Amino acid sequence: MSFFTPESIRSASGGVFRSRVKRPSPAHGVGIDTRTLRPGQVFAAFRGERVDGHDFLEQAYEAGSRIALVERDAEIRWHVPEDMALIEVESTRAALGRMAQAYRKTLTTARVIAVTGSNGKTTTVRLIDQVLGSHMAGSASMKSYNNDIGLPLTLLNARRTDKYVVCEVGMSGPGEVARLAQIARPDIAVITSIGRAHLGGLGSIESVGREKAQLIRGLVPGGLAVVPAGIELLEDHLLHDGPMVRFGRDEAADLRISEVESRADGVSFSTNGGQRYALGLLGGHNANNAAATIAVARRLGMSEPSIAEALAHAKGPEMRLDRETIGRISVVNDAYNANPDSVLAAIEAVGPGMADAERRVLVLGEMLELGPASDDLHEEVGRAVASAIRGGRGPRLVVLVGAGAASARAPIEAELGPSGVVLEAETGDGRSIARRLRPGDAVLFKGSRSVGLERVVEVLRGEHGGPGDP
Repeated sequence: MSFFTPESIRSASGGVFRSRVKRPSPAHGVGIDTRTLRPGQVFAAFRGERVDGHDFLEQAYEAGSRIALVERDAEIRWHVPEDMALIEVESTRAALGRMAQAYRKTLTTARVIAVTGSNGKTTTVRLIDQVLGSHMAGSASMKSYNNDIGLPLTLLNARRTDKYVVCEVGMSGPGEVARLAQIARPDIAVITSIGRAHLGGLGSIESVGREKAQLIRGLVPGGLAVVPAGIELLEDHLLHDGPMVRFGRDEAADLRISEVESRADGVSFSTNGGQRYALGLLGGHNANNAAATIAVARRLGMSEPSIAEALAHAKGPEMRLDRETIGRISVVNDAYNANPDSVLAAIEAVGPGMADAERRVLVLGEMLELGPASDDLHEEVGRAVASAIRGGRGPRLVVLVGAGAASARAPIEAELGPSGVVLEAETGDGRSIARRLRPGDAVLFKGSRSVGLERVVEVLRGEHGGPGDP
């Protein structure tokens, strides 16, 4: 029996019918945007800051939806056709979570894999999906769908014939990982890293470790925990009596990586099983993400040669160390998000590829959600950039974007002088920053998502030609 009948959805969501249909149409999956809604999907109407989904019920119907979730106090200004079922709920957000929790129980053939971490979540989700997807049918989180809307959508859009479902689990405050883990009830829980992200909401890196470890507690009985080795503040919270694989470069790692070689076209490494892996993603930190992927693929029965071949062809997610050539400007776009650890990793990752550039440039946007430690952490990043400059591998021009980034200025200016550091109050339309770049430059863009550094890349494409144009 299908889960996606009006009655099943009403029951799972805890809602009541506002309008019924006599002969329900087949349905599968859930969508929240009428522009991307597929025929047969349930439409969940959300109220945002600028847009109210209840105003788009007619568009949802025209897109092929015949079941919609609406909030009880919402005003419906549209005459609902007889073949459109409306289910009223107190909160669409809460109803979506309840539906996903119920639907998860029907995914009996799929291994649910949940991935969290301060850095590397989305990249690891993409790697796991591509590696497993080379040998079996499955699905994974779209983009960075990792909150209490995105994770339920990932589960609700999985097919009951899938062999795996990969869910990204984000965190913006205390208790969020635990709540999402109870919805996903993963067969495999992956923690990619523990770092200095979300300090504004959690206060300390110790709290980050404690919160991330809650994913492990959500595992089904006998579920596998895949965690980074050698992180004491995480180990203190790993209360798990099931199987566990610790990965990384630490001597205590079960899946130990070594001989890590970062190149201009990616990274390669060896494991303690003797297998050599190559990955077309920049940076030694991606060897760790690949190691977590290997642990998951082994659990699902893939052979080492098959895993190695799939990793060699894997692509990274958008705006995570994305490489492209725009005219004669070499660009690495890593502007999806930023915290101190990811900034330092990005600077290290791009080093080999920028070595022969006429001029190396760092466009560094401010790092958000760092709380009271923000100034100190920006200054720490500034000192790290200054150290790279002294070592001959750092940028020759640094553009700092946003008020928070100003704290990184002094140590960098001490190395490059006043002409080598520029402070921009905001990205704006990107043109002011783009004008500072010239043919022959190799540029790393890194910053928090809301800084919008990708707008500079768009300007460069418009002024210097599309990706790869001469």
